[in-house]
Amino acid sequence: MKSYFHKIKINLLTKKANPYSIMFHLVGIACIIWFLVRVLPKPDRIRYPCQQMSITFAASYIAFWGILWGTLFSGLAFWIKRVKYKTAVFMPILLITTILIFSVSSNVFATVYLREKDNFESWVPTSLDPMGVPTGANPGRVVWVWNPDATRSELSGYWWNEENNNQEVLDSMMSQGIKNLGETNDEKQAWDVIFEYFNEKHGKGSITYQPGEKIAIKINLNNCWQTLSYITEDNERDASPYVVKSLLKQLINVVGVDPSDITVYDASRHMANWFYNRLYYKSYPNFPLEPEFPDIHYVDAYGGFLGREKVKASDVRVYFAEGTCEYRTLPTVVVETDYLINMPIMKRHPIQNGVTLSGKNFFGSWVETVAPVHTYHESGLTMGNPTIQTDLLSHEHLGGKTLLYLGDGIFSTKVDHATIAKFDMYPFNGDWTNSLFFSQDPIAIDSVMFDFLFTEGTNPIEGSQNYLHQSAVPLSNTYDPEGDGVFLEESLGVHEHWDTTVDIFSSERYSGVSGNGIDFVAIHKEDADGEVIITQPKSNYLYFNGKELFKLWNTIVFGPIDVKAETNSPADFKKIDFYLDGELVFSDDNSPYVWSWNEKQSGIFTIKIVGFYGEGEKTSDMITLRKIY
Repeated sequence: MKSYFHKIKINLLTKKANPYSIMFHLVGIACIIWFLVRVLPKPDRIRYPCQQMSITFAASYIAFWGILWGTLFSGLAFWIKRVKYKTAVFMPILLITTILIFSVSSNVFATVYLREKDNFESWVPTSLDPMGVPTGANPGRVVWVWNPDATRSELSGYWWNEENNNQEVLDSMMSQGIKNLGETNDEKQAWDVIFEYFNEKHGKGSITYQPGEKIAIKINLNNCWQTLSYITEDNERDASPYVVKSLLKQLINVVGVDPSDITVYDASRHMANWFYNRLYYKSYPNFPLEPEFPDIHYVDAYGGFLGREKVKASDVRVYFAEGTCEYRTLPTVVVETDYLINMPIMKRHPIQNGVTLSGKNFFGSWVETVAPVHTYHESGLTMGNPTIQTDLLSHEHLGGKTLLYLGDGIFSTKVDHATIAKFDMYPFNGDWTNSLFFSQDPIAIDSVMFDFLFTEGTNPIEGSQNYLHQSAVPLSNTYDPEGDGVFLEESLGVHEHWDTTVDIFSSERYSGVSGNGIDFVAIHKEDADGEVIITQPKSNYLYFNGKELFKLWNTIVFGPIDVKAETNSPADFKKIDFYLDGELVFSDDNSPYVWSWNEKQSGIFTIKIVGFYGEGEKTSDMITLRKIY
């Protein structure tokens, strides 16, 4: 399973024409010549910054060849002394010749890729062009709650350690999200609005939650796939016990659900101890251990550890529109529950630069293995093809039972579905995303989380939104997930992309109710600060005459360069000052903000920019680099 998600590709002795590999040799040779020509006549020049840099490159290049040829000739001498047949003497010579040819491109070392290189065409989403029909008590509403105090910016140990998560802030965010989704200042009334809409839609009348009704919460533990996942601890992004805990407090303390009527589950994965213990106990691992939710059912694929129940198969199936995998069997926890709450995580997915949100979170809602459906999933990444997410979101026991979609964006990912990352886009500004999303419209909430991922630059391919199109406007006579001959014809929700020219906290970011689009509600704008960032030169890159060449271990600039700055927020900046080693060298009051550093200088320098906005407020950014002429 893991090997499928993390396709490991080893390229050994390949890419002979790689320009960066050839650059390695050109730079190495040039540095040796430069050192010989400049330093031998006048040894004092070795103190020059340019010569210190040159000798570093030259020494590395000489060491490369020394190790390579030393190893080869030692092996050759050993071979010749012991070879039995004279013709065999030529075998290592052929080997050395081959290695020499390939080493010209410096690919004598294996390169291991955890993901296939992105070869997808860039695309730009069409903004404010809603499709489908908004759904929910407040149709198409998506509530985004952001609070940068939800986590520690600098983590101590794993992200899921208690000290890295502020439970009090998360509880407040959960309360705010529910109240704004129900459009009331009272938590209980908000939940009543949510339940009443759901029950009326399902023909039960306008009634609230009734005692004894069961609620199942689908969490995402996708990275807990290994045999030892119960006891393994790592920093990969799975469900947050603290966000789930905030939800449980609402259901038990506000709605009045008996804990024994609640199930937390992922039917295809292990429920790891690091997650279970921090959800089960009030504070873990602090002694004495005090259970907080002992009566809740915790269901996973194996039931292989204390407190975990093994998932049981029902006789109900979900049938797929594409025939490579005909069906999957739903567990009893799904079939026997009255309500589902789908808790996706805002994550990118490594399969063809996709996303994994509410639709894909249902992959953990059947009892068989997940891998056989991946062919169908990949086929659905082509615009116009049927998608498995639409099958799942339209099934009467999955999307049909989902009362609430609650997106966990406290820690998000950018390169895969495991590695947490800080986001650079406004308002996160280099911090964790610290966000929760709430909706009764599965297509709207996934559209919003998709837009966050796309705007951050995670580069999801165009086809990764195909399931949103398919679910908003389903193909006729295609989706029959119950296998009863009744095809999906109605829209499952509204899909559109936001307008990035509008303030991210504005409801006009989307088309809204009047435009039959997403009703976007953003909470906590007051916590957003203005920000300026240096966009050129970038950290750890080599520049030559203002051109970015390739990534290095440090920032090095040869010759003149335009130092560029951008504002990463809607704040109205009055000007940006550029400082070089603490001395003001330039001020710019118009965008784009650029200082042309043309003076010939060598050494280590610190560039700092200071942006002024609002009523005397300011913000800054800086970079330290080595400049040569």
